[in-house]
Amino acid sequence: MRSRNEKEVAELAQLVAELTGRGDNLSRRAELAEGLGGNGVCNQQSDAVVRDEDDSPETIEFITENGFSISRPWESRQLPAPANGTCRFGVSDGFIEQEVTVEISPRVIAEIALRTRGRIQRSSTFWICCAERHLANYVSEHEEIPERNELMVASLDREDILLAIRWNRSDEE
Repeated sequence: MRSRNEKEVAELAQLVAELTGRGDNLSRRAELAEGLGGNGVCNQQSDAVVRDEDDSPETIEFITENGFSISRPWESRQLPAPANGTCRFGVSDGFIEQEVTVEISPRVIAEIALRTRGRIQRSSTFWICCAERHLANYVSEHEEIPERNELMVASLDREDILLAIRWNRSDEE
């Protein structure tokens, strides 16, 4: 019984340490979002939107391990999904939300069309999934929104290729 309590206390201590680190990180992000470079001078324009905790998105959000959420604005606006290899996602760190454009390179689209014998074309929803995954990987690795709110997918990784191989043909109909 005693070792179980010690284990739970150790786990709680670890969670508190992680939350403290996240709080420090959020303070840094808030300062960057406000455009302050540490000297009180605005050094960057931002189209950031401050989110209120009462905001309730009508779309499913993809949440990364480090607290970013990625949403598909066209779903909440009831618009057609992008079908040209370029997607605009809402990206939030919990306080600030910005729109980020993710573009799939035309070379990559042609490569997958060739590898899948034309089954996955530029209009496929596969590219939305691929763009969203690359954006999630970026914010997870860099702990920030891409520079100029743009991300170019210039190459595919092993996961992309495996996903393309398994992508359901019925998606295109």
